[in-house]
Amino acid sequence: MADEQIPKKQIPKIHKCIAVLWPSFLTAVVATGLFFSAFDPDELFPFNETLEISPLGIYTIGFFIFWLITAVSGIGTLYFAITNCMQKNPDFRG
Repeated sequence: MADEQIPKKQIPKIHKCIAVLWPSFLTAVVATGLFFSAFDPDELFPFNETLEISPLGIYTIGFFIFWLITAVSGIGTLYFAITNCMQKNPDFRG
C-alpha cells in the first residue's frame, strides 16, 4: 500500500479537444454569417483584383480562419484555467 501511488485527477485529452473545438466551431459559424452579411466576397480584394476562387470558396476559407482564431482563443483559455487549478490544488493534473 505504501508503494502504490494515488492516481491524480486528470482531464482526458478528448475532453480538452471537445471543450475547445466545439464552442469555437459554433462561434466561427456565427462570425462567418455576420462577417459575410456585411461584406461581399467580391469586394474584399483591393483594386478590383479577381481571384479564381468562387464565393463559396471564400466563405469556406473565411470560416476556417474564424475557426482557427476562436480555437486559439479557446486553447489559451483552457491553458490558463488548468494552470489556475493546478496552483490552487497541487494534486490536480490537467
